[in-house]
Amino acid sequence: MHYFKFVGIVLILCCGVLGGLAFAAFERKRCRQAEGFVSLLRHIRLQIDCFSIPVAQILAVCDAQILTDCGTEACDLPDLNALLHSTRLYVPEQMCRLLFDFGAQLGSSYREEQLRCCDYFLERLIPCCDALRAELPKRERMALILPIAISAMLVLLLL
Repeated sequence: MHYFKFVGIVLILCCGVLGGLAFAAFERKRCRQAEGFVSLLRHIRLQIDCFSIPVAQILAVCDAQILTDCGTEACDLPDLNALLHSTRLYVPEQMCRLLFDFGAQLGSSYREEQLRCCDYFLERLIPCCDALRAELPKRERMALILPIAISAMLVLLLL
């Protein structure tokens, strides 16, 4: 009988550890995706500024690492809005709204307006990304500690 009790305790503690690791990985993925979208906007701005390439072509020739950081593999989509709708977003709500607003405006005006639009949205997205990056160590610690503490409390309650 004590054997089953010990196995149950070990399983509960393992669930707490694995849950903490999963939550910490989620927080890292969230920050990486925010940084990926900032890199994507910088890439789009650079391509518009230097080559005046249409958005679909910009996304088609985009670096695979940037797209991976954004949460998508290959980009054969016609515009940024389609990319955003086909990607699972982990970034905060404010950043999602900014990205969707940018996607709606991208490609709908002349080159100079597009560059100003890119600058405007980059100025708003970079502080959001910096805040996520600054909070990451604290959120990772919390994501690791909280499930383990809850599982330890559950074990103590069941003893």
